[in-house]
Amino acid sequence: MSRFHEEDGGGAGRLYVDPRLPEGAHLPVLHYLDQAEREVFAQLSLEAQRPDVFVYFDAELLVAAACTNRDVVAYYDGAMHVVATHADVQTSVLHEMTHHVLMSHGMLGPTWVQEGIAMHVAREAWWLDPSWIGRIREAPMALEVMEQAVPYTLRSDEAVLFYVQAASMTYCLARGDRARLRGLLALMGSAGQAAQAEPPDDPSQLLEPDAWHACTDGLMRQAGPRR
Repeated sequence: MSRFHEEDGGGAGRLYVDPRLPEGAHLPVLHYLDQAEREVFAQLSLEAQRPDVFVYFDAELLVAAACTNRDVVAYYDGAMHVVATHADVQTSVLHEMTHHVLMSHGMLGPTWVQEGIAMHVAREAWWLDPSWIGRIREAPMALEVMEQAVPYTLRSDEAVLFYVQAASMTYCLARGDRARLRGLLALMGSAGQAAQAEPPDDPSQLLEPDAWHACTDGLMRQAGPRR
């Protein structure tokens, strides 16, 4: 905070900008923050006061003082941390804004619901790789791990599989329906949101072999072959 330039972050949030970035490099991030707030509200009917945001020139500095693996390009720890020069910065801002809004409403876990909802709100599709889905199909992480792990602190290969399984579980329970996605908030303790949405299925039943294989097989057919 002492080394970064402070800029107007919009609303009550503060924006801290890496001094190595050229003048005005933070302006697209402000635009993405505006978009993210609107998108989270549209999909989840939730909003929150904007967090402080740290905008970095590169990932090396972002992870230097953080408990993350080396492949992380954005994270949320009460403030949002993003790399302005990364190709997926817009997606990162939307993903982390989703975390911020959920946590601002007291929805802290289970972790797979946090990550799965954030990935679906951000419309991430990278996880739809049949080779990764095939791996979690044959050897899914235990529900206890999915509920409690902090994925960006895992080894990079483990983190990827965690995110793939979190996105898959969320997809299988919500089935692409926005009302059912909001219904997953019931698993995070939001009675108000649960009353407005279709209640989710029992996630412990989802990981029963027959149900899990049927759902992941459908995902693999939808994804098709990757070249």
